[in-house]
Order: sequence, then structure tokens, then C-alpha cells
Amino acid sequence: MIYRLFPSLLQLLLSAASLLVPYSHRSLANAASADKENEVKSILQRMETDVLAFRDEMERVYSARCETKTLTECAETNFNDCSSTFPSQQCAKADELVFSACGDGETCNALWDKTLSTVSVPAALAQGPSNNPNDNEVIESACYSRLAEQYMIDKYKTDEEYWAK
Repeated sequence: MIYRLFPSLLQLLLSAASLLVPYSHRSLANAASADKENEVKSILQRMETDVLAFRDEMERVYSARCETKTLTECAETNFNDCSSTFPSQQCAKADELVFSACGDGETCNALWDKTLSTVSVPAALAQGPSNNPNDNEVIESACYSRLAEQYMIDKYKTDEEYWAK
């Protein structure tokens, strides 16, 4: 973590700042600086904890990548932005999203479902039937990464208030 790499730098900056404050305000400045330093440490600690938890989730997801359920669910949720029927699809407005292959930029520009995650693959990797990827690693990655979706949704919901401060 960054504060572990540069603890003396932070202390040096705080010390330098205290020299600029009149003596009568130094005790207040030191208290405020200590509070800010503790707040930064707390934020960095939370970020480190979150990153390690995400790493653990991705390891879990990766280990499930070849399970029958993972592959079956992936095949059942293969959508194309121009031609698929999504569970809760809406026509994307021009100011939201424009796929020139799907629309003219004024009418329906893409079928979009904000209730599910999709993986968009660059055309250079989508050389298979129905513009799907034909590289097994790309297919596998798109399929198993979906398993982390619920974790990310739940994490967002639990952390939203904290990060909005």
C-alpha cells in the first residue's frame, strides 16, 4: 500500500505544513493532520481489503470456469446488441448509445437491457458465426467472468454509501 511505501514522506509533508502554521494553532493543526492521516490510512486499508476480497472471488470464479452449469448458463445468455431478444430490453436512445450497425443514430440504435451484464467483443475477435468469438480463451473468459457479477452487485450495494461520502 502506498502509505507503507512512503510513510516518511507523509510525515515529512505534515511536519513541513506545521512550520507554516502560527505556534498558537499548531496543536490544532497537528490534531487535524493526525485525523486526516488516520482517515487516509482507513481508506487505503479498506481498498486493500476490497482488492484482496475481489482477488479471492475471481479465484473462486476461475476455478468454476469449466463446470457444466457455467457453460450451460453462458450459452443460454448469449445476446447480440442488434438482433437478440433480451429479457428486459429497451431501445437505446441516440444520446445513450449508438451502434451504427444497429440503427441510424436517430431511431432505435441498439437493444439494451440494463438489468443484465453483457460482454462486448471487438470485431477483430468476433469472427465466428453470428459475430461471436471463435477463440476458446475469449469465450471461456467471457463465460466465467459472468460468475463474478453477483459479487460485484452486492459489493456495490454495501459500499455505495461509504464511497459517496
